[in-house]
Amino acid sequence: MKVDEIIPLLGNFGFYQFVLICFLCLTDIISCFTSLGNVFYAAETDHWCKVLPSENCSNWAEFQDNCTDVKKSIFLPPPESGSNSNYPYSNCKQWQLPDGYVFDPYVPLSDYDGFTYVEVPCQDGWEFDTSQYMTTTITEFGLVCDQGSLPSLAQTIYFSGWLVGSLVGGSFSDWIGRKKVVIIGQCLWVAGVLATTFSVNIYMYMAVRFITGFGSVTGYVGLYILALEVIGKSWRTAVTMFSGMMYSLGYFFIATAAMFVRQWRPLSLYLSVTSVVMLIPLFFLQESIRWLVSKGRVDEAESVIRRIAKYNKKTLPDVLFEKEDIVEEMEAKESAIPPSAINLYKTPNMAVKTLNMQYNWFVNSLVYFGLSQSTNDLGVDDYWAFFVSGAVEIPALLYAAFGVEWFGRKLNTGILELIGGAACLATIFIPAGVWRTVVAMIGKLCISTSYSIIYLYSTELFPTPIRGVGVGLCSFAARVGSMLSPIILLLGDTTIEALPLILFGASALVAGVLVFFLPETRGQKLPQTLKEGEEIGKCRCMGGENVYDESDVELDDMDAATEGVFAISNAAFDKKDEKKEYRDFSQQFTKDLRDSSHM
Repeated sequence: MKVDEIIPLLGNFGFYQFVLICFLCLTDIISCFTSLGNVFYAAETDHWCKVLPSENCSNWAEFQDNCTDVKKSIFLPPPESGSNSNYPYSNCKQWQLPDGYVFDPYVPLSDYDGFTYVEVPCQDGWEFDTSQYMTTTITEFGLVCDQGSLPSLAQTIYFSGWLVGSLVGGSFSDWIGRKKVVIIGQCLWVAGVLATTFSVNIYMYMAVRFITGFGSVTGYVGLYILALEVIGKSWRTAVTMFSGMMYSLGYFFIATAAMFVRQWRPLSLYLSVTSVVMLIPLFFLQESIRWLVSKGRVDEAESVIRRIAKYNKKTLPDVLFEKEDIVEEMEAKESAIPPSAINLYKTPNMAVKTLNMQYNWFVNSLVYFGLSQSTNDLGVDDYWAFFVSGAVEIPALLYAAFGVEWFGRKLNTGILELIGGAACLATIFIPAGVWRTVVAMIGKLCISTSYSIIYLYSTELFPTPIRGVGVGLCSFAARVGSMLSPIILLLGDTTIEALPLILFGASALVAGVLVFFLPETRGQKLPQTLKEGEEIGKCRCMGGENVYDESDVELDDMDAATEGVFAISNAAFDKKDEKKEYRDFSQQFTKDLRDSSHM
């Protein structure tokens, strides 16, 4: 009996699968905490030079209620020319005080003999507006002025952890097993988020954020693959969309917690403590049956199958695996041609489709995280703006589940990206407030929808032998986009205020146009060979013979959809030893069959 015949016997969605999907959904919620909690940890607020901090206007009763404003008007110059500051005074400069100066709100600095207005950097640090955010990483670590780029750099480093985790997670899950990758990733994740709360400086904060990003993606990739390999085919789309909605649910928890907890360390602690519960299901988790069989560890696979059947209250036959089936599968894997990223760029048609899809993944991730991290700039309440930003993703995912079947992949993706890009550009010309928020949320809804559709689109576009590698390369491009989003947002503070929205909008418009050059995949048979994949969407301008032939390896749909997902290639991991393992296992089974025939 083959693995595809065993899964239905376990139940396509029994108790074990239910617990596994609950674990996946919990992981999605906490992933949102760790990805977007930084919006409130590093929230920006007004700051100014701390000048004569001991002076409190106690000698002037008429100024005691507004002493801070009086001191600003005396000691601070206007904003630097060309800056994008929304405040009436400089955030990083003060007037150089004359020798022997004694504070008197009625005596301007110009009355002192020999005084000239000379701007100097803040001499005694900064003061911060604590009316909304009592503490943030910016206020606590002094990340302003010359160090104002460090909060964005910290978020970029977090996403770089995502990038590395995306490469490592998929490859290691094929190398050492899904379960081990989940355990390692989740432990690093929990350790990272807990350590974040106790960071003593920005450099420790960056380091633990990298570990958090790396662990979260590594663990999630292994868990996602593990879940898809054990649930029935009819449940895969529903599970994927539902888990995406759980990520959106994380927005609600973050916004609600941040409304009541205005200090970043307690807020981080409350959000991170929830991650500890992710360690509990690890004791219940079982290794992937498909992975164990692919490695020839049939006895372990059978033990796992029977444990799952016990959880699901299913009865199994006494004999699950026939030796002939195992020998046949091992020989097929030994003779298979390993998938390679080179095949994606070997011909003009495949290369154009791959680059087009990579650019679309890059743009969707760039704009999605750019909009998610800039809700504080919409001119409305920060918490409600963030709350609504997450709420719009739920109808986006619901539409994506049905819209792709009504109007197709290409039309949906292209039009949604065009609308999303236009909304980003339109936001530039709308004053901060409710209407700007409405238009921005329309853009967020469209990008959220196209981002979910493009996962399905790319899976159907790449041929089976290199489907995992293709999706892995696209995911790599998406991680680069998420890394760049905080840096682009920083450009709005240092150059042109509208530059981030211009870049987001223009890139989305270009992506929307490029999608229309891709073939439609709705209702089409999945390309099973490299030759079939090359012929899809090929125009006459890309003439010439197909360099692929029918001897190209054809993989099982499930293996292709999960093996190497979010990974570039598994070729880095000792293929020679793996083939030797298959050959030795096959030879041993052949010997056993021969010996049993003589008994």
